[in-house]
Amino acid sequence: WLDLRTQSTVESLSKRIPGNNNFVKTGLPLSTYFSAVKLRWLLDNVRKVQKAVEEDRALFGTIDSWLI
Repeated sequence: WLDLRTQSTVESLSKRIPGNNNFVKTGLPLSTYFSAVKLRWLLDNVRKVQKAVEEDRALFGTIDSWLI
């Protein structure tokens, strides 16, 4: 949870969302904690993930989606 590799992704998204609109809509600030930011980082930085998406082999879900 303390992985800060996504900090630059959070900063980039914060610049693109005027007036911190994300906070207004969700009540939560953009943070390195959230899975969407981690997923964006993976898509931008891990070639195997990029390739899996290109080949329609990528899967993403919460832990309960894998346990069911």
